[in-house]
Formats: sequence, C-alpha cells, structure tokens
Amino acid sequence: MDKNLVGGIIPPQPPIEAQSDVHALKSRLEWGEPAFTILDVRDRMTYNEGHIMGAMPMPIDQLEERAVSSLDKSRDIYVYGANEEQSAQAAQILRSAKFVHVSELKGGLGAWKAIGGPTEGIIESRTPAGADEYNVVSRMQNHLENQPKGGTSPTQGIQKAASNLKEDIQEGASNLKEGIQEGASNLKEGIQKGVSNVKEDISESQAKNNPENH
Repeated sequence: MDKNLVGGIIPPQPPIEAQSDVHALKSRLEWGEPAFTILDVRDRMTYNEGHIMGAMPMPIDQLEERAVSSLDKSRDIYVYGANEEQSAQAAQILRSAKFVHVSELKGGLGAWKAIGGPTEGIIESRTPAGADEYNVVSRMQNHLENQPKGGTSPTQGIQKAASNLKEDIQEGASNLKEGIQEGASNLKEGIQKGVSNVKEDISESQAKNNPENH
C-alpha cells in the first residue's frame, strides 16, 4: 500500500518551464502550493502602483545581488518585467547566478490581470483585477460581444437594458406617488372623522350641562 496518500491525490508539480503561461501560475496559487517565488523586476515606483499579489520587488539593476542573498537557488522562480525583453533579461541574470528553476512569466502583469489574477498596489487597490465581474456595464458589454452572430446587436442590447431600467424607475415612481396619495387620503379621512367625533362630544357635553333640556 502506498503510504504517500497526499502524493496519490495531488500529482507532483512538473519541472518549471523556461517560459510559463499566467494560467499555470494562477493554478499553483489557487492550489496553495508552496516553494515558489514571484519576482517583479520593474522599478520600485511602478511596482508600488500595481503588481501581482505576493510578488517581491527586485528592480533589475539590483536583481542578482538581492536574489543571491535572499533566495534558495533551487527554488521555483517566476519573473516578470515591464515587457518580454526585460523579463527575458531578468531570467538570464538569475540563470547566470546559478538559479536552476527560473521561468519568464509570459505577458507579465497585463496577462495576469486579463485572467483575473489577484493584484495589489496603489492603483490596483482602486481598480482590482476581475473588477469587470462587479461592473454592470462591462459585464453587459462582454455578454453582448459573446452573443451569436445575427442576434441582438450590442447597441440594441444596451438600448433595451436602458429602456427596462427607465420603465422600472417610472413604475417605482408611480407606485410611490400612489402610496403617497393613498396615505394623504387616509390621513384626511382620519382628521375629518376625528373632528366630527370632537364636535359630537362637545354637543353631548353641552346638552348635559343645559338645565332646559331636563
């Protein structure tokens, strides 16, 4: 019997490729796999504005020195820069420094955001990855763009949605107006009834106090 139950359930991670698709990295993050590092080699200001969640800042001009002093050379490392050329340059620097499992992240931050990968930073905190899922206009546009040809055009779909929204607002306003009118009518009737009751009470009291009526 195989005693390595975990190994029987989750297959071992294959050797890291020289270039990796963002989907592969996202899958590893979602599985919670340990023992890999993401390096952002862009300048620190750009990094602070927004980066892949959990990525370490190592500007390319400081990369070799900082990586050698802080990372195990057998660790899986995903690296990305401002463009493909910078990513390739950073990967070569690391390989030359004897890091044996280095992979260029194809597409960098842009590709990562395109698949809804988590990000963080000054700007990214205001426009998080995957925000289109909470953006009604964006979701509507994506839905319309994926409709079969010959169906409703994007313009028609948006116009229809806007028309439905207008009808809902008008219906709500109408119901509110009717509710106010009904409430005002009930209030008026209640006041009139109260006044009438007061008059009757006064008349009854006067009649009791008038000796001529006895």
